[in-house]
Amino acid sequence: MANEPDVLLELWKGQREEARQMENQRAALTNIVIIVTAAALGFLTQQEGFEASTLGLTLPLCALGTFGAVASAKYGERWAVHSGLADSLRQQLGLRYPEINLPLLIAENHEEHRAEFPRIFKLKIWVLWVVLHASVGVASLFLSLWILVTLD
Repeated sequence: MANEPDVLLELWKGQREEARQMENQRAALTNIVIIVTAAALGFLTQQEGFEASTLGLTLPLCALGTFGAVASAKYGERWAVHSGLADSLRQQLGLRYPEINLPLLIAENHEEHRAEFPRIFKLKIWVLWVVLHASVGVASLFLSLWILVTLD
């Protein structure tokens, strides 16, 4: 039978793997959105002008960007759940083995990292992904509105 530290380590590994899976899924979604966006914009630049038929590209692109932003926010939330539980499990290991001084190691690393990157330290990476996807949605919406306004 496994002892308590082994169980905590396995649970910690599982939560870290779940957090990593959220990032992998977000990355795959972002790659799809970027490829589809690039292809659509490439097609649009080959057109002589914008016509009502080009709304068939811009409107779905708006929906894709919006979906990407919402999904990225959700992936960020799920990552935080798994990462937070992994942190709690790591704290439990530190309490059970005070001789390794895990809380001090983590705190020192945290402070060194904050000192090295003071301006960007508080920025959450998932926010950047949401902004990227939202930018696709908003730009596509504005392009769609421009097409509607300039129709002959």
